[in-house]
Amino acid sequence: MKSIIAHKLENSSATQRNKKNQSIDKNISFENQIIENFSGPALIINNSHQIIEHNIYADNLVAALEKHNAALNGLIMRCLNNSCPDNQKITLEDDVGVRHYDLFAFPVKSENDKSSPSVLMFGKDTTVEQHLTKALVDSRQMFKDLVSCSTDFAWETDNKGRFKYVSPNGILGYTAYDLNDKSASNLIVGDDGINPFDTLDTINDVEIWLQRNDGSFACVQVSASPVIDNNSTWQGARGVCRDITIMREREASLRRIQKNEHVLKKIISTIRDEIDPSKILHTTAFAALDGITAKHCYIVELSRDADAQPILDLKAESGEVTDLNIFKELCKITLAICGKSKDQLPLTYLEEEVDGYRALVGLSRHHNKINGAIYILNEKNDKEWNKDEKSLFAGVTSHLGIALEQIKNYEKLQKLSSTDELTSLLNRRAFCEKTSRRLIIQKRHKQTCALLYIDLDNFKQVNDTYGHAKGDEVLRNLSTILENNTREEDFCSRLGGDEFAVWLEGVDENTAVVKAKNILDRIRELQKLAENEDAPLSLSIGIALSSPEAGLSLDTLMDNADKALYDVKKSGKSNILLSQVKDF
Repeated sequence: MKSIIAHKLENSSATQRNKKNQSIDKNISFENQIIENFSGPALIINNSHQIIEHNIYADNLVAALEKHNAALNGLIMRCLNNSCPDNQKITLEDDVGVRHYDLFAFPVKSENDKSSPSVLMFGKDTTVEQHLTKALVDSRQMFKDLVSCSTDFAWETDNKGRFKYVSPNGILGYTAYDLNDKSASNLIVGDDGINPFDTLDTINDVEIWLQRNDGSFACVQVSASPVIDNNSTWQGARGVCRDITIMREREASLRRIQKNEHVLKKIISTIRDEIDPSKILHTTAFAALDGITAKHCYIVELSRDADAQPILDLKAESGEVTDLNIFKELCKITLAICGKSKDQLPLTYLEEEVDGYRALVGLSRHHNKINGAIYILNEKNDKEWNKDEKSLFAGVTSHLGIALEQIKNYEKLQKLSSTDELTSLLNRRAFCEKTSRRLIIQKRHKQTCALLYIDLDNFKQVNDTYGHAKGDEVLRNLSTILENNTREEDFCSRLGGDEFAVWLEGVDENTAVVKAKNILDRIRELQKLAENEDAPLSLSIGIALSSPEAGLSLDTLMDNADKALYDVKKSGKSNILLSQVKDF
C-alpha cells in the first residue's frame, strides 16, 4: 500500500515537473520565435545584462553591450527599473563605420521566476535612412547656396502666374520681397506669346525681354518646367533665368563693328580699283548711308580760287538736296572752319543743327590739309546717332581725304591725256571722241550743229622771224579767242600745229557763219603780236553743217570742212566758206 502511494506521489511529482518544463519550453520557444523571425535587430538580456538570445541583425548591438555601451545599458536599466517599455535612438561606431538604430525595450517576466525579469530589445537599423536624410539636407543646402551665389536666378510661380519663390538675391533690380505674390507676366516686354512663367511644357534656353526695376530692358535666357501635382493638375511653373543682356549687346556691337569694317573695306577697294571718279564718291556716299542711319549724304571737294580762297564744289550726293539753304549753311560752316588755325580745327567731326536738321560734318584731310567735307543729315526728331555710327563716320571721313586726292590726280591725268599741253584746248583724240558722242545725242535732240575747221595763215613766218616762243604765244592767244567766242555747250580743239577746230552745238547755218565771222574779226589781236606787212597773220575757216536727218559721220564732216578750208586758201585766205556739199 505504501509503495503504491509512493509510486502515485512520484508520478504526480513527475507530471508537475513535466508541466513546468513544458511551460518553460513554451515560453522559450515563443521568445526565440520572435527574435528569429524579426526583420531587424532583436535580443533578450537578463537583469545582469547578460545576453540570453539574439538574431543575426543584432551582432553590432551584442558587441556594443559587451563593451558596456552606456546608451544601451541606460535603455536596459530604465526598462527594468520602471518595469515599462522604453524607446531610444542610438548611434554606434565601430571599425566598420557609424550605424544608427531606433530601439525599443520591453520588460519580460518568466512564469517561474518573476523576480528576475529580462528585457526584450528590438528595433530597426536606420543607417540608410539617416544617410539619405543627410544627403537630402545637404543637397537642399547646396541648392540654396548655389542659388544664393549664382548669377542666375531661380523662381517658382503658382497656378495664377504669381511668384511664390524668387532667389534670395532677387532679379533685375527687384528684391525677392518686391516680387512676392506679384504677377510674373508684368515683367515681360512685348506680346509675342511666350510666357515661361505659366508654361505647360518643359522649355529650354528660350530668350525673352524683361523690364528691370529701373525701367530698362534685359534679355534673359529661360529654362522652365511645369509643376504638376499627384492628381495631374497644373500648379504653376518653376525654372531659372540667366541675364544675357551684356552678351547680346557684345554680339550686337561685334556685328556693328563687322558691318563698319565691311563698309570701310568697300570704300577702300573702290578707291583702289575704281577708275571713274564719280563712282568713287557715289559709292562712298551710299556706303556711308548703309552703315549710318540718315536721310542725306553730301560730299564736297575743297579747291582754291585765284586768290587762294577755299571753294566747296558738290561732288557727290545721296538723296536730293531738298533744301539748298541747309546745304549752303553747312558749306559756310565748313569754310569758316577752314579759316581757323590748326589747333582750333576739330580732330574728326563735329555735330551741327541747321533748320530742323541734325548734321554730322566731317573734314577730310590729305597730308594734314583739309581737302573736302562730308555731311550726314537727319531730322531732329529722328533717333540720335550712336557711338558705332559716329565711329564709322569718322572712318569714312578719314578715307574720303584719300579718295578726293585720288580723284584730283585722276582728273589731272585725264586733262593731260585729253588736252593740248600748250593751249589747254582739247587735243585731236579728245575732240574726236567728244564730237562722236555729240553726233549720237544730236539724233535724239534733233538739232543742227556745225563744225569749224580753222587754219592760221602765214604762221611759219612768225616762227622764222620772231622765234618759236613768239609762235607759241600766238597759238595761246588764238585758243583764248576761240574760247571767248563759244558757249559752254561748245568746245574747241587744237588738232595739231596751227590747225584748230570748233564744235558749235544747236546752231543753224546763219548762226554758224556769224560765229565764224566773230572769230575772224579778232585777227588783229594776233597780228599785233607778230607784225609782218608782207605776210600778215590771218585765219581761214571752213564750215560744215550736220543735220540730225543726215546722220553724217565725223570723218565726213571733217572732210567737208577741210575742203571748204582748202577753197578759202585757194581764193586768197583770211575768209570764211560754208561747205556746199549736201549732207543728205
